[in-house]
Formats: sequence, C-alpha cells, structure tokens
Amino acid sequence: MQTYLQTYWRLAGRQPRVSFLSLGILSLCASPAVADPAAAKTRLDTVVVEDSRESKSKIAVGASTRLTVAPSEQQRNATASLGALMENLPGVDNQKTGAQAGRPVVRGMTGERLKILSNGLSTDYQAYGVRHQANIEPAFADRIEVVRGAEALKYSGASAAGVVNIDSMTIPYGQPEPSAEILGEYNTNNAEPMVGAKLRGSFGKFGAVLGVTKRKGEAFVSPSGPTAGTVTPSDPPGTLPLVTGTTPYTDFESGAGLIGLGYSDDWGTVEVKHAIWETWQNFLGVEAASTTSPYELMPAAGQHLKNVETQLKAELFSDAGWVFKPAYAHTRNQRIAIHDDVYQNLANYSNDPALLDLVVHRDELTLGIEHPEYYGWQGEFGISGFDKQQDLRSGDLAPSATENGQSVYWVDKKRTGRWEWDVGGRYHQQAVTAPLSTENTHFWNDLNIYDSTNNHRSFGGWSGALGAGYRLTPQWKLSTQLTRSFRAPTIYELYAGGMHGGVQAYEIGNPNLNPETGTNVELALGWQSEKLKMNASVYQNWMENYIALENTGYYRYGEGDVLEGQQTTTAIPGRTLPEMQNQQTTALLRGVEFYADYRQTSHLNWTLTGEWIEGIDQRNHRDLPLMPANHLKLQSRYDISPWLDGKMPQQTYLGLGVKYTAAKQSAGLHEPFSQFDAMPFGLASTPDYWLWEFQAGTRIKWSDHILRMDLTVENLFDTAYRDFLDTYKGYAQGMGRNFKLTANMAF
Repeated sequence: MQTYLQTYWRLAGRQPRVSFLSLGILSLCASPAVADPAAAKTRLDTVVVEDSRESKSKIAVGASTRLTVAPSEQQRNATASLGALMENLPGVDNQKTGAQAGRPVVRGMTGERLKILSNGLSTDYQAYGVRHQANIEPAFADRIEVVRGAEALKYSGASAAGVVNIDSMTIPYGQPEPSAEILGEYNTNNAEPMVGAKLRGSFGKFGAVLGVTKRKGEAFVSPSGPTAGTVTPSDPPGTLPLVTGTTPYTDFESGAGLIGLGYSDDWGTVEVKHAIWETWQNFLGVEAASTTSPYELMPAAGQHLKNVETQLKAELFSDAGWVFKPAYAHTRNQRIAIHDDVYQNLANYSNDPALLDLVVHRDELTLGIEHPEYYGWQGEFGISGFDKQQDLRSGDLAPSATENGQSVYWVDKKRTGRWEWDVGGRYHQQAVTAPLSTENTHFWNDLNIYDSTNNHRSFGGWSGALGAGYRLTPQWKLSTQLTRSFRAPTIYELYAGGMHGGVQAYEIGNPNLNPETGTNVELALGWQSEKLKMNASVYQNWMENYIALENTGYYRYGEGDVLEGQQTTTAIPGRTLPEMQNQQTTALLRGVEFYADYRQTSHLNWTLTGEWIEGIDQRNHRDLPLMPANHLKLQSRYDISPWLDGKMPQQTYLGLGVKYTAAKQSAGLHEPFSQFDAMPFGLASTPDYWLWEFQAGTRIKWSDHILRMDLTVENLFDTAYRDFLDTYKGYAQGMGRNFKLTANMAF
C-alpha cells in the first residue's frame, strides 16, 4: 500500500501529505471486517411520496427533503446541461449560457453557495463563474437529486438550500448476464448529436461499469425578428437584441468516459471509479472600437475544460452492527481560455502570456460511520478533510493559492408514532493562502489586491439542522425545518483579479471577506392519496455577510492595454471593462414552492409546479442580484394502451406543457449584466413570457431488448423571449424551436 501511494503521488507530480485522517481511512480500507450484512447494515432511507406509477419528482415526506429527477424525465430531457435537466423540480432553476452550459439554482443559490457532489464526494469545477457548468456528464447518472435538511450535513453545511448529488452508474453484483445500453440524442436547433454507450456486468464477487459519450453542438438559433441594427456606444438606450437567428460563437463539443470496478462480499464492498470529462466551447461577446464605432459580435472567449476524477469508496460491516464508510477522491480540473478568439484556435496561443491556464488539484478524505439503532435513533457521524492546490500557469484572473479544510458531522433520524425527527450538526474550519510569490505579482503588486496582512485567512464555524414531521392523517403530513448554514470564502472570492473573458468583465476579489452564515425556517404541507399527491413549502432564510459579485461603477483597462488593470471612472469602448468586486451584505431570501401530481384517469395525468422567490439586500434596501424570476408550469400526459399485435408490449404517451415566467427587474447597478439596461441594445431586466412544449414517446420491448424513444418539441411556437438567468440576455434571445429526439436501446 505504501509503495502504491508513493507511485501515485509521483505520477501526479505532487508530494504526499500524510495526516491522521488519511492513515485512519487507509487502515480501514486495508483491514477486513466480517459480519452478517443483513443484520449489520443501517440505512437513512428516505420515505418518498409516490404511488406505483413514476412521477417527475419524488418529494420526501420526512423532516429532511429530497427531490429526485425521475429516470423517465432524465431520458426525455437528456442534455449536456445539468441545470436544464433539473429545472422541472420545484424550487430549481437554470442559470444558462446557450445550449452547452447550465447549472442548477436551488432557492436562489448556486455557484460556490451550492455544493455539487459526485457520488457523495465534492467536485471542484471553478464554480465562481456564472457560465461555468459542473464537470459532470448527466448521461452517466443513475440518480440526480437535491438533498436538504439534516441529511445534507453529511456533505456540506454551506447552504440551507442543501446539496445536489449525482450518483453515476451503479456497479452491479450478482448480475447473471451483462447488460448494455446504447444512447442517442439529437437537437435540431443547434444540430447537436450525442452518442454514447453504457456497459454493466459482474463476475463472481466483482462488478464493473463502463460508459462513454460524445456530443457536438453548432451555434444555436433564436427566433427571427427585429434587431437593434447598427448602433454605437453614443446611441440612446434600446431594448432590441443585437442578434437574432443564428447566434455565432455559441458552438461546443464534449466527450466523457467512466470506468468502475467493485468487489462485494459478506464483510462489505470496495469500489473505485475513474471519470474523465472534457469540453471545448465558445462564448459570444460584443465590442465597439470607439464611442462612434458600431458594436460588433465577437468571441468573448474560447475555452477548453478538462476534469479527471478518481474515487475510492468502501462500506465495511462489523458484527456489532456498525458500518464504516471510508472514501477518497482526487480531482484534477484544468481551465484553458483565450480572450477574443475561438477554442478552435487555442493551439495558436500556447506561448501567449494572455492564455489563461489554471489547474486545480483537490484531494478529499472522508470517514462516515453508521451506528446501530439506539433508542429508535438511526444515523451517522464522521470526519472529512480536503486539500486544494490551485496553480496559475499563465494569464491572470485568479492566483496560485492553497485551500484546505476539515469537518466533523453528525446526523440522526427517529420515527415514533406519527412523528419523525431529523437532527444534525457540522463543524467546519478552512484556511486559504495566496502567497506573495513571483507568479502572483500581478495580484499583490500590480493590482494591490492583497498583501502580507491578509494573504492568509482562517475561518471556522458550525452548521446545524433540526426537523420534525407529523402525520396529521393518513393523507396529510406537516413538516418543519430549522437550519443554520456556514460557508467560508473561497480563493476566488478573496483574491481574484483579472479580465474574465467569458462574461466580459474585470473581476476583483476582496481579501477582507467574512464567512457567510444563515438561519433558515421552513414549513411544508404534503398530501398523498391514490390519485393526488402534492407538496407546498414556504421558507425564509436570513443571511449575514452574504457575498455577491457586484458592479462597482468603475472600469478597468483590459489585457494588452498599456494601462492594463488600472481603474477609471469612464467606459472607453475597446479598452475598458466593467469592474466587479465581491461585497457583503445582510440578505433575506424567502419563497414559496408548490408541486402537485394528479392522475385524473388511468390514462391522463397532470403535473403542476410553481415558485415565488424574493431576495432582499437588507443593508442597502434593494434586491439581491441573480435571483430567478417567478414561474408556474403545467404539464399533461396521456398514456396510450399497451399492446401491439397482442405480443409486443409497448408504452406510448403524448404530452403538452406550458410555462409562464413573470417579468423580473434588474437589481440595479450591482446586478451582473446591469449595463444592458443603459445600452443601445439588450436587456438586464426581462419581460414575462409563455413557452409551450410538446412531448411524445414510446417504449417497446421484445425478447430481452427494450427500445425507448422520446420526442420533445421545446419552444413549440418559436416564441421570442429572454430569461432573467440567461447570461446572453444582454445581446441575444433565448433558443428558438428545438426538436429533441432521444433514444435508448437496452440489451
């Protein structure tokens, strides 16, 4: 074992860091434990409101909340965008950039504030950017869920909104025959095909999985219509988009692979998974050479992102009823980007100092221990730690720095009579250091972002959750949650300093930030009967030291300018960019979510979801930036009878959906992209709109083979609209009509 670890660290180009935590976990992995798993295992299973049919989202009736994307919805809505895949869940929105990038927003929280997990372990996808998506291939997911309440404290205490967890392909054991799936997807709007395959099998006590995908998308197309035409920075404000129809510099391509191997015996399981995710993408931007020159469309940035993830996990059973769950993950995340050019030309900039090459290595170790039932309580406690090394190889934006943290947690659950109780706590401490080194001269010397008094920060604090659920009647369930969140500032929030090409802004960190804390109260009422299930939640979250990236009203000269990085009060087209800096305030987030699923007949089903949300900057008496617009969505589905030739069973359906999204006002100067309310084109504030969607699909089985095909016509009437969380709203419209065809053949 020692020789293996030394070899691994040498190949990774890093020195080993041995801690008490790592030695403990490795010793557990190396030692056997023998017991009867049926008697020993304990589980924090979630009770789910569902009947025999599959629903679009499964809502926990317990004190902790769990929202899950149904497999049928995941198949029908297959996409590269995790945010788009999850946005039909109540309280979940999509912060999107074209077809290639979208990340979930849960109760107004995303980015650094919303932890995204891979198989229960942290990811590191440089979450600070509004156009950065999680480095995960959704096609590999067996389960996509939002976990809130005490159970979420096993993974993070950063947000009352909880965590998003993506469980990739489950390794099978005792499967008599191997299974395979061939995946296909095609989107007509941006001519985007995806092909992939998944294999699963077991041999003896071993199990294995393998998955591959490849997709490529061209520029997306918005509905045709009037544009702002030829305008200059001197022209008066206008609201028409600068471009309609084919939207240039929005193409992308990506590929992903996953391999996993596991061993299962009476004493437990040990599994290893290795995944690679890679994408190349362009982002649309605009520029004008002078105050009298016309605005022109241009590539804001071309990017190459690569994420390599290796996970080792085990479950070890003891004869006393304890379950030990050690886990280790290593992630290498790389971001290569160039301003004002496309990704197809990245090779031309290999020696250009303007090329951004940022590499992050992250190591995480966790040890969870499930305890036997004790006076009706079932639960888990554990410890975790991570070490993160960020290396700036070229370019600016964020410095070379380190970040490390340690946590202890405990969660428990009890059911007694009509009551259900959840309780948990987590203590986390974190340290961030940006050295005064040569490669960081741009940040501490040129821009004076930090110095020797604040280049090292340490933080510590606790999170907690107390939840109760009460069964009023066999149909009605009332539940409540009280949670406290704690989140330490990150490298980027503290020490960033440079041109962020993807959003055409100059972003500045704030080394004097304090940790965020929040207190959230939630009340939920649920109903379940044979035909109807519904859930309504109301919440209010008070947050101290809320961190937001805001426009400061100043501008900075861009890279390559003789005055690079210097601040000015005047916007100079072609030379300066809006300055944005992380600031803090006291915030209030409150909202209402509603979900209902009604089976009117054996064939006809209705689903209704709705969200009202408000974010208030209480210190400055204004709205918070980047809050979702309120919306309501109704979907109907008609299932057609199941026989063909009396032999071949099939399931066929037709569906129709409509979504109303309310108008949303920009929060003002401190809103990202707020400048478009004062420019001769584009919008920062967005009007209301309606979008319609048509669905159809069939599932055919013959012998041992199953073919499933789904057709979704998105934006059925080719409606021109701009969504508030769409980062292209300033100069382009949302995607027009799109025929999405997905197919899955299982063997």
